[in-house]
Amino acid sequence: MDATTPPDARSRRREAYAERFARGDSYGLLLALLIALYIVMAAVPHASLWGRWVISMMLGVVMLLTLHTSHVRSRGLHLGIAIVAVAETANLLQAIFNERTGFGSSFLMFLLVLAAPVVILNRILRHDIVSLETILGAICIYVLIAIAFSGLYGWVNELEPTGFFAQKIQPENIDFLYFSFVTITTVGFGDLTAGTSAGRVLVTFEALIGQIFLVTLVARLVGMYGARVVPARVSVAEGAGPTAGAVDPGADPGTGPPDSDAEQ
Repeated sequence: MDATTPPDARSRRREAYAERFARGDSYGLLLALLIALYIVMAAVPHASLWGRWVISMMLGVVMLLTLHTSHVRSRGLHLGIAIVAVAETANLLQAIFNERTGFGSSFLMFLLVLAAPVVILNRILRHDIVSLETILGAICIYVLIAIAFSGLYGWVNELEPTGFFAQKIQPENIDFLYFSFVTITTVGFGDLTAGTSAGRVLVTFEALIGQIFLVTLVARLVGMYGARVVPARVSVAEGAGPTAGAVDPGADPGTGPPDSDAEQ
């Protein structure tokens, strides 16, 4: 921010940002956090317990921001906070006491990562207007799916005696992330390949999910950008049929956050 900006103007901007964050649908912020998570995961050694704790902390923040910005309230939000607190405490204790058998806490965090795309999808499909935040929310889902599959590949690597990759026995986090994003985008460089049957099955599922998600939801949302989605209404008196998911062609384009604030 410009140093010449008057203090009262800067204060108003901070208040406006805080109000927007409190209102939710801040998927641009969530996407930035996911990019930071990717960088940290790529830099942390796979065998580092303290590194795993840092990654777990960031995953917890991602999940809590997902719940907040997707307008999850009451029991759902409290349950998410409780699960994150338990998983973070367990991971911290494992790092302190150098305990490497704590798959339970890792499993809890993995469940949260799997739940995050569902929570976001449920929210963006409720948007009254397909805005920039709607599209950013869909991109967040895409990135979260790739991160979740990288965790699955890491698990297979721990469980299989020969490891996950046919080319490497001791892969690092960056290898799993790199392979997952190459798979979900179907780039397929071929420098790394799955070396087990379980790994090949997972790779097939990720490639299918990634392509179906892109060509259906993301492409559809981009095509509807700025359009108002007409909610489902059935009026017997007026003889109107259901119009669920219809688009109002006369709606004014909008780029701001949706007006809907439906609780889940």
